[in-house]
Amino acid sequence: MRSVPLISLLLLFALQLSGQRIETELICEWVPSNQQPAGRGKLYSGKRMLAKGVYLLVFADSIATAQAFDRLRADPAVRNVQYNWQVSPRSLPDDPLYVQQSNLARAGFEEAWEVTVGGSSPNGVPIVTAVLDGGFDVGHEDLRNSLWNNRSEVAGDGIDNDGNGFIDDVHGWNFVANAGEYGSDTHGTQVAGLIGAEGDNGIGVAGTNWRSELMLFSITTVADIVAAYEYVISQKSLHLRTAGQMGANVVVTNASFGIEGATCADFPVWGGMYDKLGAVGVLTAASAVNAARDVDLAGDMPTDCPSEYLIGVTNLDQDDRLFSSAGFGSEHVDLGAPGEGSYTTRPNNRYGNFGSTSAAAPYVTGAVALLYATPCASFQNLVATDPSAAALAIRQAILASVDANPSLQFRSSSGGALNVAAAQQFLLTRCVEENPTELILQSVYPNPSSGRVNLITNYPVPDGAQLEVIEILGKEVGLSPMMRSALFPASLEVDLSDWPAGWYLLRLRDGDRTATATLLRQ
Repeated sequence: MRSVPLISLLLLFALQLSGQRIETELICEWVPSNQQPAGRGKLYSGKRMLAKGVYLLVFADSIATAQAFDRLRADPAVRNVQYNWQVSPRSLPDDPLYVQQSNLARAGFEEAWEVTVGGSSPNGVPIVTAVLDGGFDVGHEDLRNSLWNNRSEVAGDGIDNDGNGFIDDVHGWNFVANAGEYGSDTHGTQVAGLIGAEGDNGIGVAGTNWRSELMLFSITTVADIVAAYEYVISQKSLHLRTAGQMGANVVVTNASFGIEGATCADFPVWGGMYDKLGAVGVLTAASAVNAARDVDLAGDMPTDCPSEYLIGVTNLDQDDRLFSSAGFGSEHVDLGAPGEGSYTTRPNNRYGNFGSTSAAAPYVTGAVALLYATPCASFQNLVATDPSAAALAIRQAILASVDANPSLQFRSSSGGALNVAAAQQFLLTRCVEENPTELILQSVYPNPSSGRVNLITNYPVPDGAQLEVIEILGKEVGLSPMMRSALFPASLEVDLSDWPAGWYLLRLRDGDRTATATLLRQ
């Protein structure tokens, strides 16, 4: 499998987003025997040597530059020619305690921030994250600017201004106290900080998204959870009905809580909320049990719920291995994230260490929110026209782009750890390959697989394309039918349920273009 190199893709988008082409300047590299530009490209008005055989050529106007560009590109004595660009400086957040947050780099956030630091979609729509937990220090210096504000509610007037049944629900709701104010809770403050501590503000730490809108809910019971999810659905539905004029663009909820040993069948109302959330385009990242237990066998609520809109997350230690006291399961735990060794906000403007699966899930929650800010026109169109499909596209991007991890193989559905930069690349690649010269299988997942497999190509293959299946020793099994996925035009599905276990070579053919990949059928 091949894909566009991440550094090249990020550079491309950095230029598109933050750079500016200088329309009157070219950088030209001559072959060694022709290291002087004299006599060629005479339209330039000035030149400066940059390196041996490399010159900066300055022109009177953009038309002259374009004409010279075409001439120089066709000149056999010219090795390379390109426009000069202004570039924007790149930096890590200036938060003084960021040095303690190495987990963000391990999960791919530093690379992803080169494209976007989150907060809103490319067309300016705020991205909202819902956090359900015990309580929050909403006055914390690193969180107070990261809270969702209900634009239809007047704070402190004692009136239900928006008529939704909640008085002064400015940032969400405290279902424990039935009020719009929150009690300060260490666990909830830690989780909120990992997702949305304000980044690059010269204070404390940075969250997965430097700019966030956190919708907060204090919960302690299943009834609280159901009511909080219904609030989220109501706000997102209102946002969709009013084209963003009212409500909130909630895209993900964080669930760093659960009931050990329970199953979704034990809580059908709670479990049924995840599909309802998904129907309006909301994913949920849920932490697995904090015990070395196979949740597929022992049960774990809510991670063992079958909803496609739920992402089960387990905890990695600081050596990127499955933590010794973290749940796993090849069906219901989808991936790992670096929870151990986290550093985040604590009540009363303090900061400190945080671990467990409760710390792992927020990285995935934050990844979902950050990916919704990806500058990809086709994806943003999907968000507007089919929010539930957009949510599944984000889930697909995350699980198709994990870093393979031996400790998670056969212990999670993806067999890998979160890499948000790779997931971002997954989305961006579908936006940049408009006229490909070759066919590429960018991803085949899940791999290993015991059932359906997704094939991600670099362009939408036509109906006449064929998939050949060959045993690893060379025996051809035959052609396999492919179904098209609604998530991306360059996504196919193959059913392997009837295949025997073993290694296979997949060969996708589109006319004279061919792409191959290997697959393990469990």
